[in-house]
Amino acid sequence: MKVFKRVMMITLAAVLFAACAGCGGKAGAKVWSSGRSAGVTAAEPSKEIDSYTLQEGTAEEFTVANYFTDNMVLPRDRRIEIWGTAPESQNGKIVAAEFKGLKGSGEIKDGAFCFALQGTLPASKEKGQTLVVKGAAGVSKEYDEVLVGDIWIVSGQSNSDLTFYGTVGKSTADIKALYSSYLDEATEDDAIRLLQQINWTLLNNTGVERMSSPQDDIARTSKWQPATRKKVYGTSSSNSFSMLGYFFAKELYKLNPEVPIGIVMAGCGGAPLALLASEEAREKFPVSLKDRTITLNSITLPGSGIYNAFMAPLRHVGVTGMIFYQGESDASLAKDYTDALKLTVEDYRKQFGSNLLFLNVQLTSYGYESGGENLGGVWDNVPEMRFAQSEVKIDGSISNYEVIPTIDVGWRKGDADGAHPYYKLQIGERGAKIAAAIVYGIGDMESAGHPVPCKISYTKEKVVIEYSCTGGGLKTSDGKLPAGFQVKVNGAWQLCFPEIDGNTITIAADGATGVRYASELRYNQTQTGLSDLTVETANIISSTGNIAVPFSVEFD
Repeated sequence: MKVFKRVMMITLAAVLFAACAGCGGKAGAKVWSSGRSAGVTAAEPSKEIDSYTLQEGTAEEFTVANYFTDNMVLPRDRRIEIWGTAPESQNGKIVAAEFKGLKGSGEIKDGAFCFALQGTLPASKEKGQTLVVKGAAGVSKEYDEVLVGDIWIVSGQSNSDLTFYGTVGKSTADIKALYSSYLDEATEDDAIRLLQQINWTLLNNTGVERMSSPQDDIARTSKWQPATRKKVYGTSSSNSFSMLGYFFAKELYKLNPEVPIGIVMAGCGGAPLALLASEEAREKFPVSLKDRTITLNSITLPGSGIYNAFMAPLRHVGVTGMIFYQGESDASLAKDYTDALKLTVEDYRKQFGSNLLFLNVQLTSYGYESGGENLGGVWDNVPEMRFAQSEVKIDGSISNYEVIPTIDVGWRKGDADGAHPYYKLQIGERGAKIAAAIVYGIGDMESAGHPVPCKISYTKEKVVIEYSCTGGGLKTSDGKLPAGFQVKVNGAWQLCFPEIDGNTITIAADGATGVRYASELRYNQTQTGLSDLTVETANIISSTGNIAVPFSVEFD
């Protein structure tokens, strides 16, 4: 009976499509718009560094920022800034620095200094290079094995800083078994450097103080480390590295081993967006999102607290981009989230770099419980958050912004942790391919990106969705008819059966007021044996095998 009903619906859809095709096609079609202003890509900052008269160091006492350690990564092809503090007695005295032939100097003012080396450097993984920061004779600081490359931030909530130790019982063993061979490939020979920041270090008086205002430096406990197995896997969750961050860095380095990669953890489990945005951005948020926070170990993290402690110190660094995985905590407020996200990303670019590439990991499919706790409530709103994350890509309101879909690499039956899917390798690979195409020109977005609507038009009779990043054309992952689409008719969402033609999806629908794709919370299209599928599986992919981005729009 179900098969007969499906055949009848497909036949009816075909008849409707043929009928509307003979009625003028695109004549009178309207194009969906969110109403937000389009994002503008800023001009790249000049690679020319203002020249000034170099001075010899004269300071008898100073402290270079904690960010500077052995094994660090300095930014390629952009300003290299040196900063730190000094006693007030040293005001007016000079701190100087030298690295790979570049020199710089700056005066201590109000107990602090910050200056740029004169000139920029190309990427370099040359070993044995030392950064020297010096004052008066005999007063100097040296940092060894310094590389020159790209610096990335991995941020968000717990799925961004999920380490190889997982979060609940049994997940540690699951993850170790899953990625044992990949951990064996973590080696000092890779020009990958890790900088770990863990939110648990903030749950004390010093941490609360650091979260209260934007910091100029990271904590002393955080140091750059080579990406060896010992540093990637660690000995516990407190000194293991972000799975997403490591896999993204590893895959990006594989694609372009000439450019060293520095990856900095700056996330916090459970963090709403309000904790990760600067106060300047957060104050402009919709009221529903502006003052959201969390309490950990009886300590309430203040608004903008994680930004202040973990991100603000990176303002002098020269960040290339960010891979971001956040939204579960704000899912019930998804309707307001898009505006807050736009404000956040635009502010990051003011702080870290005008064209910082923002890779947003779309929320995945989740299980039913985590550590014995049932996942309901806010988790039921995850699809709406996915749609919010894709909407700002479809409407172009955030420039240099890409969405990484993940609904096929979410929770799988038998996994111990429903809230934190283990499959971060695939997400890292996807983000790395996109980053390599955009930053290095290795590959192209048409092939590396994931199919996402670039134009949605509609008439009374049909909806036409034009996609970008199709790799030469859309197809289905299983060779069957397109599935996973719904249209809104008479106020209710209903399944529909589209047609694919190259980069275009066409849906025959009488009076549709919206269209969406992949709307379910819990399903996984590549896994078999799941019993919790509630609608037909979404199956749209590019010709290069990349899954399509879930989305939802409603028309005026």
